[in-house]
Amino acid sequence: MGKDLEMENEIYSIELLCQGKYESWDFESETKRNWFFEKVKKEFAGHEIHEKEEDVDDSKIAQLSATNLQIKSDGVSQIVPYVWYEANLFEEMLEFINRKYEQKHSH
Repeated sequence: MGKDLEMENEIYSIELLCQGKYESWDFESETKRNWFFEKVKKEFAGHEIHEKEEDVDDSKIAQLSATNLQIKSDGVSQIVPYVWYEANLFEEMLEFINRKYEQKHSH
């Protein structure tokens, strides 16, 4: 009976963080999430910040990340590829993601 009670879930999401603002969108599979993540990266190609220094000023970046959150009976593990963009793109990125996400989930 113990095995039936073991909880193991995976959550696939995209997150956008900037200056304390946080938004996330969930997907039913890793494939769909990855496809969407690549679509957003393609849309904003050329605006990435390539220098990922530890002492970067967070107020100047918007971070787009693809999160695989694995909830297991023994804890949580997380894999998070991410891309940094100029902070002034946050609103434009947010609008683009919301619009595309709604189109994808309204069918």
